[in-house]
Amino acid sequence: MKNKIIALLCLVMVWALPSTAKAGQSVTGYGNLRYSINYVDEDGGGIERWKGTDNVSRFGIKGSHSNDLGKAFVHLQVAAPSDSETSGGGDGFRQRFFFGGFECEYGKVTYGRMTNAYKFPGFALDPFYDLSRQNATGFFGGGGATYGLSGATNGFTDNTLQYFTPNFNGFKFVGGIAFEDETDDNKLAWLGGGSYTTNSGLTVGGVYADNPAMTADPVYPGIAIGGDAIRAYATYKGNGWKAGVSYENIDVTGYDNVSHLYLTGTAMLKQLKTDLSLSFGYVDDGSAEGFGITAGAFKNLLDNAQIYAMGSYADLESGYAPYTFSVGAIYNFKFTVKN
Repeated sequence: MKNKIIALLCLVMVWALPSTAKAGQSVTGYGNLRYSINYVDEDGGGIERWKGTDNVSRFGIKGSHSNDLGKAFVHLQVAAPSDSETSGGGDGFRQRFFFGGFECEYGKVTYGRMTNAYKFPGFALDPFYDLSRQNATGFFGGGGATYGLSGATNGFTDNTLQYFTPNFNGFKFVGGIAFEDETDDNKLAWLGGGSYTTNSGLTVGGVYADNPAMTADPVYPGIAIGGDAIRAYATYKGNGWKAGVSYENIDVTGYDNVSHLYLTGTAMLKQLKTDLSLSFGYVDDGSAEGFGITAGAFKNLLDNAQIYAMGSYADLESGYAPYTFSVGAIYNFKFTVKN
């Protein structure tokens, strides 16, 4: 109840801003409703039926204040599920992340609860992220990463501080720390990485993340306690199409290092206002070992409304071969106050 009250107060503050905004200030409220009807055949999970799923509907508020020194900003995002069966009991205004920071000519610093820099490249290249298909475990899921990306491409990281350098002729670097506060040891986790972007639209990069040993829970989600993970990735955007690849080698609890390969491509048919996306995932070792394919067509009805149809299949070494067919819709909204 306390979280709901805080979120509602934030809403009231946003609507009151037109009369109180100060010079150099910008506040944006945004959100989306994401829902699909799915046919799920999942012998390993005991599901063989039609299933309605909220695909991580959300609401967010972003604020910033700029002056000659730079820009300070905050970003709050909460869940706004449309289905009472959603994880968490369908409770609205459950926190997803909340962070702040400062950006200037010397780079950008962020702190709080956020998407960490190891997760972000995989999240950014996955066209099926937070939709209903075979997820990172190979089974049906209405949120998170698609099969072929690791579990470290899900979740948020608490107690996080990250620094992003300015752009050095196409080169960018990131470093970060996060600490656990559940034991007296206060162990630190850390990550580091970089990328290079060419004028032709090609980006290549890599990032490494390391979790401390002897903690209560993993600091970076999806990586074993005392384990590490490395991701290499590349993306390219051409005229009417884009493609990406991610390779991960990651420590998973109960297994030695597990490899994850994810390839994806999208054709953007502008005249038809339709995107056609395809992805292939492969996992070597671990509980999700196997391969999977996901394909979808996304039709833009309006600038802020989209319908889609997609199918997803995984062939797992455990003997399971789950698949999902989905039709759904996404409605986005946004309003901004500037002064």
